[in-house]
Amino acid sequence: MLKILVVDDEPEITEILKNFFLRKNYHVSVAYNGQAALDIIKEERPHLVFLDIRMPVMDGLTVLRNIRQMDTSIKVIMVTALEDENTVNEAKKLGAVDYVRKPFQLDYMEKEVLEKVNTQLFGDLRQEIEEKNKLIEQLAQEVKRANELNKKLKRNFYQTILSLATALEARDRYTHGHSERVDIYSTIIAQELKDAYGFELDDKFFENLHIEARLHDIGKIAIVDTVLNKPGRLTQEEYEIIKIHPLQSAHILAPLEDLTENIEVIKHHHERYDGKGYPDSLSGDMIHLRARIIAAADSFDAMTSDRPYRKAMEIEVAVTELEKNKGTQFDVKVIEAFVSAYKKGEFKLAEFK
Repeated sequence: MLKILVVDDEPEITEILKNFFLRKNYHVSVAYNGQAALDIIKEERPHLVFLDIRMPVMDGLTVLRNIRQMDTSIKVIMVTALEDENTVNEAKKLGAVDYVRKPFQLDYMEKEVLEKVNTQLFGDLRQEIEEKNKLIEQLAQEVKRANELNKKLKRNFYQTILSLATALEARDRYTHGHSERVDIYSTIIAQELKDAYGFELDDKFFENLHIEARLHDIGKIAIVDTVLNKPGRLTQEEYEIIKIHPLQSAHILAPLEDLTENIEVIKHHHERYDGKGYPDSLSGDMIHLRARIIAAADSFDAMTSDRPYRKAMEIEVAVTELEKNKGTQFDVKVIEAFVSAYKKGEFKLAEFK
């Protein structure tokens, strides 16, 4: 849904524009001065801002300069009642996509202004997707070339991939360190399955689990930032985009023949025990044990980490949620091992955050 911010110190103008955009089923916020507008922009990151030039507290051009420093993707349309070409030209130099003179016709707003903005927003999205696809192809080619080298070079390339995964997480404070924590939590669960539940897990199992946990989200490089870092809950359409990341992980890592088994585990870490997961709707023991372990560790870290749309859960609440969903979303034995390790004091978040 297109998010629009209307900024004008005249309540009549803001009301007219707000009602007009609401009838078009857009999300609309309003501000009556420049500083209030910047506060809303920091919080909501609107796609489009209708910005009056002359306002109290902070004028429109100053607001526009601040917007450009925060996010160059936000489209800004200046609204003015004056025939001041110098001001209009300055606004264009600062990145305003258009300007509208008061009084304006709503029919003109719909057919000319919004159409232009929608075209530009679509162009921005297409360019970002193209850049992401180029990056994916470059990464896949690097993986393919690495596969032709000896094992030592492959190991070095694995470290490069791992560094890339860490760098990707570092872009967003909400996911920083996520894969490392999933690795730690997964190892704790697997060790408990071995020690307390008699699972025969050898050193190779733990080595593979380490690789898979650290690389399980590498496919998120293919997800556009507007969806991946959205400061709010995802729409169904956006959620479908997010769901492609396990397949993208498999695509990126496919040329590494030594990681064939790992790729299958990474691909299936969002499968559910009841068969309602993705991408292949596997269920029960059809899902590799390491994928079932990573699924629990991944969800636990997501619940106990801050997100743009909510604060982190308390650890006790997160544990209760895992128990509530054992046998449906999660493997029963995996969750029992998790709870057993938790009661022994193995999960101390402060050490991992």
